[in-house]
Amino acid sequence: MPPWPCRFARVLPLLLLSVACAPEPSSDMAEAPDEVSATRAAVTLPPSYTDALVTNIPEPTALAFTPDGRLLITTQGGQLRVFTGGVLLPTPALNLSARLCSDSERGLLGIAVDPNFINTAHIFLYYTFNKFNTCGTNIPNVPVNRVSRFTLSDGNTINPASEVVLLDNIPSTAGNHNGGDLAFGSDGRLYISVGDGGCQLGDPSRCGGLNNTARRLDVLLGKILRVRKDGNMAPNNPWFDAPGARRCGNPAGVPPGTGPCQEIYATGLRNPFRIAFRPGTSSFFINDVGQSVWEEIDEGIEGADYGWNTREGHCVTASATNCGAPPAGMTNPLFDYKHGANPGGSPFQGCNSITGGAFVPQGAWASNDDDAYFFSDFVCGKVFKLTQGPGGAVTVSAFATGLGSGSAVSLRFGPSSTGTSLYYTTYEDGGEVRRINYIGTVHQPPSP
Repeated sequence: MPPWPCRFARVLPLLLLSVACAPEPSSDMAEAPDEVSATRAAVTLPPSYTDALVTNIPEPTALAFTPDGRLLITTQGGQLRVFTGGVLLPTPALNLSARLCSDSERGLLGIAVDPNFINTAHIFLYYTFNKFNTCGTNIPNVPVNRVSRFTLSDGNTINPASEVVLLDNIPSTAGNHNGGDLAFGSDGRLYISVGDGGCQLGDPSRCGGLNNTARRLDVLLGKILRVRKDGNMAPNNPWFDAPGARRCGNPAGVPPGTGPCQEIYATGLRNPFRIAFRPGTSSFFINDVGQSVWEEIDEGIEGADYGWNTREGHCVTASATNCGAPPAGMTNPLFDYKHGANPGGSPFQGCNSITGGAFVPQGAWASNDDDAYFFSDFVCGKVFKLTQGPGGAVTVSAFATGLGSGSAVSLRFGPSSTGTSLYYTTYEDGGEVRRINYIGTVHQPPSP
């Protein structure tokens, strides 16, 4: 996946890559994973933070925790692996390799755990289904992205027959820009990030230089979607009751017509690789991979139009100077950063592809980390810290550097032997899951 925004056709192949599913796990969960190695020499962190290997695993794309502390890891090739009791179990809980495409940025891309997992044992996966027995691109019958629900047993196995397809038939025409993140909001709804597909559906050649699908309401591409856990529509979605509205991701087939899709929550996104909810709230951020100039972080707003393909970051597409207030009806990002050769001293030198994101749970780390948003860049191998001050003013600084290109694709806070750690996936060294530990004094927020 990595995002592989189309800039990196298969470095990670998926690139660009999801987060936030069930409520953030607490530090007293059972069987907190243990690392098996010391800090990587090249990583630079602030004092009182350490970096450690959790496990080796090829092409890890996304992470999630069950309430009992099991770490679930997806791989681009289609495996769901379980890490528990300090060990990566040798047998995959689920292997979807026979039914998916993993070329380009396709594959098993996202995972979320049911907030009611204790009673349901349900997990949700986003993957590229090989619907027509071909994994080609720009052909009449292309693979499709889908969201399915599975049941994870106490024995760490999943019966493939337990699959219930919730959302289907999202074309992966060019192979890239799949999005693929899943997250549960405090409203109990499942939020899904979908890329623009890299192609113009109206172009007879299937692909064009500029994608025109992200702002169209009759397709699911380039959107944030919101559905119920059973796949049915959320009746408070912006276009649920619009004239001619359709359930465009219906597993039984795309309904005829050109009415708006009932699943749509927000529009105008290029490749929203990761979404992350602020724990215990309905607030979430979207990491959207840019094309020519800007990488951006958007606030999740119901009904918002983030402007792609006419806007990139806070500017007109492909411009670093034609910027400012967006046209009426569009929403500028909360924060964006420029590609590549930034001025000396800029923390974003060499950065070109935003990937993972996660909020620090209250009382998990130092007091100045509470509610901070950590995000990563796949190309420069850095993790950044974003905080908001009075009035929403944004401050961003480099937090971890030297992780290596292909690092920090997915970020997730979870339990560890040191309390709560920031877990991340990397394609470095053949593929790893690592974690950043805080070993200083944990801030305890006042009781309500």
